[in-house]
Amino acid sequence: MSQYHGHKLLQEHMNDFDDHRTIIEIGSVREYLEGQNSTGFFMDLCIKKNMKLVSVDMDPQCTQNVIVEKMKYPEVRCEAVTSRGEDYLEGISTFDYLYLDGFDYDHKAHSDTRKDRYEKILKVEINNDNCWKSHLDMVKAVVHKGRPHSLICIDDVLGENHVYSKYKGKGETAIPYLLSNGWVEIERKYNAVIFKRDLSF
Repeated sequence: MSQYHGHKLLQEHMNDFDDHRTIIEIGSVREYLEGQNSTGFFMDLCIKKNMKLVSVDMDPQCTQNVIVEKMKYPEVRCEAVTSRGEDYLEGISTFDYLYLDGFDYDHKAHSDTRKDRYEKILKVEINNDNCWKSHLDMVKAVVHKGRPHSLICIDDVLGENHVYSKYKGKGETAIPYLLSNGWVEIERKYNAVIFKRDLSF
């Protein structure tokens, strides 16, 4: 299994003219597992490409993790926001790069700590219906806000050979919605999928 996730896929599809653009990350760093710290990855990338990171999470503990992570990258332009991804995205007018790794799907292996945080913060449990609704609501909030260069990457979109493939991952309802509303799938890789705007739509 690849150590990479969707943050690496998004980086691979950015171009060399990204100065002053912004990455919006929905789902901030929670646990420091190999290949899974998208927040730190994006901070490093933003420094190299002179971009800004907005990292959004519904859990204030994760927002605090972003602030701690930023101490490793003091020169990065980064904003940490405590909000549901859907609510934050409703309030923006446009975006450059959007990375969706928010509400978890239920792969039956979440820690009790993570499950407790969902129940405490959102008053809901981790299950696929809640995950799919959240990601669908997020893409609905931005589907008509993209620029010609905008990209949307959804993480944890599981291929048939993935150990958790029977749980379908995060894009079950969001992907068909994007495809029917002016977005084109570019690539599936690292258990993620990335989209660009169909400029003829």
